[in-house]
Amino acid sequence: MKSIVIYFSESGNTKKAAQFIAQETHSDIDELKPIKPYPDNYDQLVERSGDEIDNNIHPEIDKNLNFSDYNVIYLGYPTWYHRTPMIIDSFFDTYDLSSKTIIPFTTTYSSEFDESKPFIEKIASTKNVTLSPGFRANSNTEIKKYLAK
Repeated sequence: MKSIVIYFSESGNTKKAAQFIAQETHSDIDELKPIKPYPDNYDQLVERSGDEIDNNIHPEIDKNLNFSDYNVIYLGYPTWYHRTPMIIDSFFDTYDLSSKTIIPFTTTYSSEFDESKPFIEKIASTKNVTLSPGFRANSNTEIKKYLAK
């Protein structure tokens, strides 16, 4: 089974986790970015991400990705506002992921994976995907523990 790691990262934490997962699983890797980049200023980032959540805005993704060669997609994101960032909704809206296995992972120091789990489950529920139990990927130790299962 061929796999790819797809991740969204603003601070670089999720990117580091994604790179480690790709290395450990011998997966390809690519990054999700919105067409309109998020601001570097923290207060402006908080305002925009909050506005996206409050108004159900799904930011457009900056490139077209092809998943036809992959069976498994590791999907990484930071936990924002105790949930998935809205670009994760965009990911499921944009791509045909039918018959894929999605393995979500999050980077967050203030909460467990279970906090964002209901959101990823809701997003994936109508997309004909297999959603594997996800995990928090704050350290290489956490990642290795999950991958060993």
